[in-house]
Amino acid sequence: MPTTQAYKIPGPAGAIELQVASPQQQIERLAVLCHPHPLYGGSMYDAVLEIAATALLAQSISVVRFNFRGVGGSEGISGRGTEDERQHASYSPVEVGDLLAVLDWVSTERPEAKALGVGYSFGANVLWQAQPLCAMEQILLIAPPTAAMAFDANSTAKTQQVVAVWCAHDDFVDPQRFGADPEVACTELAGGDHFFSGQAHGLTETVIAFLE
Repeated sequence: MPTTQAYKIPGPAGAIELQVASPQQQIERLAVLCHPHPLYGGSMYDAVLEIAATALLAQSISVVRFNFRGVGGSEGISGRGTEDERQHASYSPVEVGDLLAVLDWVSTERPEAKALGVGYSFGANVLWQAQPLCAMEQILLIAPPTAAMAFDANSTAKTQQVVAVWCAHDDFVDPQRFGADPEVACTELAGGDHFFSGQAHGLTETVIAFLE
């Protein structure tokens, strides 16, 4: 059984609530999970991210979950930057700053583990926007809302491998955005919707293939 530890770490808008689940086996890789939009009930306990986390732990990948600002025990206000961010930060949405703080903490606390990113819906957008500002060898975009949020091409991205997965009946995903991008490996699951209804197994298989 994996062991779970809870932390509070400093972030740009105050303390960030964070949990680390570690498998029994030796950890060589570590996944940071980004949750859906806070204004629609998104948190680190999201059901779709739970599917991904279970698959990751089964493959001996340690899992880091955290709440964006204003969610659960994380301080700050959802979608609102601090005065310092307004003056000095160039990222958008402001939750990118929360992710960067988590990645900095991970690099200090678990320097032996290679970090990869997994983001669902809004969390996928945060991951995409963070690419030029951090070093992650792999990112998995789960149901990236390309029909609702900007996923502009970014030639300065540092990520070596980007995988996107969505369901065919997801109204929030424009399949043409990443389907036409040679830098992104795409998987479209038959049926399903934004919440992967009836596609838990398909998502699990995609996560495992992403790791391989």
